[in-house]
Amino acid sequence: MNRVLCHGDLWSMNTIWRREGEGLSLAAIIDYQTAHFGCAGTDFVRLFATCLSGKERRAHWEELLEAFYGYLLEELGGRKAPYSLEQLKESYRRFFPVGSYMTLSMIGPLVEVLSKNLDEELRKKCLETVSEKIDSILDDIFYYHDRNSRIQEGEQVA
Repeated sequence: MNRVLCHGDLWSMNTIWRREGEGLSLAAIIDYQTAHFGCAGTDFVRLFATCLSGKERRAHWEELLEAFYGYLLEELGGRKAPYSLEQLKESYRRFFPVGSYMTLSMIGPLVEVLSKNLDEELRKKCLETVSEKIDSILDDIFYYHDRNSRIQEGEQVA
């Protein structure tokens, strides 16, 4: 897989959103101080782990990568892509244990700051949401670590 320009710190706090009717659209991605040439899957692991619930991430990560890859091909305008869709998906699977683990240390302090001025009901909902996210990330770290270890040992996995 060819190295491509990566953000390096792509997570929820480095995205700015604009309200459009009932939904949101991405207005900007900020904070490029850790930009580097590397593997595109690394940015997606961090982004999905921080922006999506565990349930949403598990259900839609492949669909989201497929949509991104479609946009990439469109932007390339017929030029050769630096990697295939399957390489992008595999890089996501391979990097998930390390990349998502790195996001865990950011979640707690962020929730603490954001929930300081919330009423008790909203604080409880916030903690439930964060607990679901953390539980899912931890479960999936072990799942992908086991999967990746089996691949390194030469086992064929789906």
